[in-house]
Parts: sequence; C-alpha cells; structure tokens
Amino acid sequence: MFRRLVVIAALCGAASPVFAQAPGATMAGTTWVLCGGDTQAARDALVFDADGNGTVIRAQGNVAFRYQRAAAQVALTTRTSRQAVLLDVIENGEVLVLRAPNGEAAAHYARQGSAAMARCPGR
Repeated sequence: MFRRLVVIAALCGAASPVFAQAPGATMAGTTWVLCGGDTQAARDALVFDADGNGTVIRAQGNVAFRYQRAAAQVALTTRTSRQAVLLDVIENGEVLVLRAPNGEAAAHYARQGSAAMARCPGR
C-alpha cells in the first residue's frame, strides 16, 4: 500500500527537472511490473510507447505520462505536474527504481519477461 501511495504521489508532483532523451536510449514498447508483496499493487505497471507517452496501469485508474530517458534514468511527467519523477535504471536495464526523498528505494519495477521479473516477490 505504501509503495502505491509513493508512486502516485510522485507522479502528481515530485522535485526534479525534465531532461533530454539520450540518442538510442529507448523505453518504447516495454512494460514494467511493480514488484512487491502487496497483492493490490501487484497489478500496477508502467507501459511505455514509441511516441514518448506512457501509462501507469493501476486498479484505481490509469495515469497518463510523458517520458524521456537519459543515461541511467527515466523521467516521467504528468499533465498536472511541472516536475519530473526520476526512476533509476539498474540491473542491466531490467529494473526501474523509484526513490523516496531520503534516497531509499520506494518501489521497484521489473521489465516484463526479464530475469528480474522472475525474481519479483509475489510473482
């Protein structure tokens, strides 16, 4: 439950500027599933399309976002936020990590079909 709230709150207004996408650094056509033991949150996912748009899929309703990738981070912004939510790309591009303001990992997303997905708790 806490992870879902962190993700939703972060998408509605976090504190990091948007940056330009690095050439060849694409998320297009990928789906990332929230890893965790919370059965409700287990349905949450991030879906990235080829046009720089994406959707947070969740039981309470979906949230559309724009995204850009630079180096080892992905920036997500919604229509209602002026600041980007930054996700770190780790484990050879198989995991996205949302960090809490104190720097600790608040949520992990695994790329669907990856080895990291097989290691997700509750999967």
